[in-house]
Amino acid sequence: MKGTECPTPPLWWLVDRPIWEYQWPLPHDKLVALRELVQEQLDQGHLEPSTSPWNTPVFYIKKKSGKWRLLQDLRKINAVMEGMRTLQAGMPSPTMLPADWPVLIVDLKDCFFTIPLHPDDRPKFAFTVPTINNAEPAQRYQWRVLPQGMRNSPVLCQWYVACALSGVHKQFPDAHVYHYMDDILVAAPTQDELLRIQPRLLNALHSCGLQVAPEKVQQQPPWKYLGVKILEQTIRHQEVQFVQSVKTLNDAQKLVGVITWLRPYLGLTTAQLSPLFELLKGDTDLKSPRELTPEARKVLEEVQQAVSACQVYRIEPSIDVTVFITTPDLHPTATSYCKWRKILNFLYDAKIAKSQCKDPPSTDGSGKTGKAIVTWQDGSEWQVFESHEDGSAQLVELRAAVMAFEKFSQEPFNLITDSAYVADIAQRLGYSVLKEVSNPALFHLLKALWCAIQARVHPYYVLHVRSHTNLPGFVVEGNTRADKLANSAWVAPQPDVLAQAKASHGFFHQNAHTLQKQFQLMATEAREIVESCDDCHALGAPLLAGVNPRGLKALELWQTNVTQVTEFGWLKYVRVTVDTFSSAMWAFAHTGEKARDVIAHWRQAFAILGIPSAVKTDSGPAYALQKALDDVQQPRAKVQVRNLVTKQWEGPYDLIAMGHGYACVSTDTGTCWLPSKCVRPDLRPQRQNSADRQGGSCDQLEIHQVDESSSDHSDDSSRDSD
Repeated sequence: MKGTECPTPPLWWLVDRPIWEYQWPLPHDKLVALRELVQEQLDQGHLEPSTSPWNTPVFYIKKKSGKWRLLQDLRKINAVMEGMRTLQAGMPSPTMLPADWPVLIVDLKDCFFTIPLHPDDRPKFAFTVPTINNAEPAQRYQWRVLPQGMRNSPVLCQWYVACALSGVHKQFPDAHVYHYMDDILVAAPTQDELLRIQPRLLNALHSCGLQVAPEKVQQQPPWKYLGVKILEQTIRHQEVQFVQSVKTLNDAQKLVGVITWLRPYLGLTTAQLSPLFELLKGDTDLKSPRELTPEARKVLEEVQQAVSACQVYRIEPSIDVTVFITTPDLHPTATSYCKWRKILNFLYDAKIAKSQCKDPPSTDGSGKTGKAIVTWQDGSEWQVFESHEDGSAQLVELRAAVMAFEKFSQEPFNLITDSAYVADIAQRLGYSVLKEVSNPALFHLLKALWCAIQARVHPYYVLHVRSHTNLPGFVVEGNTRADKLANSAWVAPQPDVLAQAKASHGFFHQNAHTLQKQFQLMATEAREIVESCDDCHALGAPLLAGVNPRGLKALELWQTNVTQVTEFGWLKYVRVTVDTFSSAMWAFAHTGEKARDVIAHWRQAFAILGIPSAVKTDSGPAYALQKALDDVQQPRAKVQVRNLVTKQWEGPYDLIAMGHGYACVSTDTGTCWLPSKCVRPDLRPQRQNSADRQGGSCDQLEIHQVDESSSDHSDDSSRDSD
């Protein structure tokens, strides 16, 4: 591997800890073949010996040529690697090549294996080659080049090849150089200029270690590039083999996939190919039966004829590019073309217009009652048009909008709705292509609204308003009337504020805080309304008192217990601690229920939640041992903390936990995690009386034990505090 003019950038990693995945066991014949492949890559300079703490399994697959390819299972490595975004949004279109320009196509050989991997990243891609019968220590290697299967290998390949071609772009600015992965196309105005570019191109690639496959260098037409056949004037698609017999969903997917790939060159619309797309619906099992319908066979014949007849002309540089976009199957279309350079102003037959219309209708719907309401004022009287629709509130609101468009189809009108969903759809549906959705009821309403809008000859406008406001004016008045007609809860106004709150909660199911703010209630009144609701009661039952009192503030009273979860194996002892005031919880799986496990659990909880004043436990032996009591009662180490703003050392504070480069300190403002370099021991003499030395620091806690008969109630209290 030569040349390092384009050093590969390093990868970004999400973790620092190494990942070790053991090598899969391999039979004797596969192990011999694996050792031969590794030796081949080692001789080519693609591998190097390794002592890395990283390891992932390797295997090999058979290529179409009959040769074997060495691969590595990099799924765990890809999961901890920062992904790079693609550098190309798609493949370059050869139709932009000027007509009659000669073309040179170069294909790089084993592109990934010629691009060096950054030296700092090589240990991450190490693997192990086991020995036969463990006769000797296993050999370990790591990749020096981009490995197959690494998520960022395609992006690095694009970047590296583009770096190698940058000099050619600058030296020959008039030439067209297309590059996609390992396929390179160069076009020049004359054959002589192309011959001057060719040696410079090859030298630029070789200087960066990239190898060119001589048998894949194309200098004469027809040139084959990215699935197309390029001629002097036209571009045709290469020969495509269609699946002739469709028996399963997998066969249908292959057929539709090939046709979808050909669509840009064939000019086929989605509507024309819809019989083939229908084959993909239904059972998602790949082996589920499928059969070509007569309509699908007819479409397939049209596709085959288009493949054999259709061609695209290469661009003519002397003629301006003109693009016509038409949708004759959706809208009547007329095309206007100007030969001179002039910006065309597009004129739309605008159906959406802000015009003042008398007595605008208001719509509303309720998913609870199923009523779809359209109401408007006819002179001095209010008229009502009502229908019914089962489903969600959005479906009912959409039904009301369809009714309004059908009712006022022969006149301009302004539609007032409090549904942002309906307002957005009605404003955009007029110039949109309707796509079938999985919900039949929704598709039926969307289709009805789309047809009503397309059939209109008069303008319309959709106004979105907020519901349940007391603003003056006809807009709010109409929306309020429609809302009352759709929702039974609002038919009769309630003079009592508490009754209004109950009726509102019976329909909207607000929480207690919202009811308190909306109706100016007491907190207890709002909670009583929520707790008396049958629907909300099923979702969150009122908390019971339990046998243990709740703490009056955070870190005042904890409750702890242990539960065995057999699915966790040897870590089946799950110890849980709950703050009875804030419901903050800390749970961790342990290997036993001895005193050392209790101590380890509490130390973790202290570091995460803080130090409580007291902890409630059952009368288990692990809590009653003097070892556990002494550990929680012993005074904390005193440390000083450096203020990163003032650069001064403050303290002393109690040290709760320390490790992995960080320390947890109990400060005046609460528990705080700091880098270890910002924490130092407080070596100043401390004046403490004997009572302080015996009693420990102010952070010492009490252990309150309850007998076994109340342990069940203790569990209930723990759950209640959740």
